[in-house]
Amino acid sequence: MSRWRRPVPTEARRAQFEELAQEHGDAFMRSALRLTGNAVEAEDLLQETLIKAYMAFEQFSPGSNFRAWVLRIMANTHISRFRHTQRTPPTVSMEDLSAVSTRPFDPPCPEQGPAQQALEFTLSEEPGEALAALPEEFRVAVILSDVFELSYREIAELLGVPLGTVRSRIFRGRKLLQEALREYAVQRRLI
Repeated sequence: MSRWRRPVPTEARRAQFEELAQEHGDAFMRSALRLTGNAVEAEDLLQETLIKAYMAFEQFSPGSNFRAWVLRIMANTHISRFRHTQRTPPTVSMEDLSAVSTRPFDPPCPEQGPAQQALEFTLSEEPGEALAALPEEFRVAVILSDVFELSYREIAELLGVPLGTVRSRIFRGRKLLQEALREYAVQRRLI
């Protein structure tokens, strides 16, 4: 926590923030899901992002692009979390170890419902895996460009990098995706 108290937004600004956040809520959740690849982590990322955005809402200029402003906070938050997890060694609690060692083996049920089968198919889809395997800087740039259809200039502002860097990251990310998905496309006769 910071030593200095941040100004609390007025009731009108709070209502304005809530209205804008609800208007773009689905897009924010999709962004978080694309960045993390995991629903639980996406919810955590979105919650942390919205808290940061709310605390800094006094800095937001009415009339500017709220969605881009929050996506920039989200991207920066995700990158910070990713770097933190890279520096932190994995840990396992003793309760988790004892639960794993005493739990009997449960083979998967062959009679899964169609919703579960569709979910597993979607989660194991090669394009999603290829996207998740991209280096962080390329993945974020490609997602912001191709999924959220932001302009290169908006992405540059969002990530705080030069326009040429955005172009390079998107080009290189797409090239890596193309190479990773070549066999997938051939098998499905897409090329």
